[in-house]
Amino acid sequence: MIMKRARDFFYGTGNMTKKFTGEREELVVINDGSADLTFTAGKYTTWIVKPGEVFDERITEFESITITSTGSYRGYVRKDA
Repeated sequence: MIMKRARDFFYGTGNMTKKFTGEREELVVINDGSADLTFTAGKYTTWIVKPGEVFDERITEFESITITSTGSYRGYVRKDA
């Protein structure tokens, strides 16, 4: 089993686009706000994260994430150690 390490941390309040240095496929997004957060990872994959929820999944490869939010959030990606 290959170890994964957290990297490319991000956080904010409001809308944001984050580009990564290469393809990623493991993503963690934590919605600290009081309203739904929507994000798109890559070109085609969009999710909604409810207030207080954590999205922690392996997904289709992506090089960027776009977050639409009125509240605060934080997150990171994982990459092989």
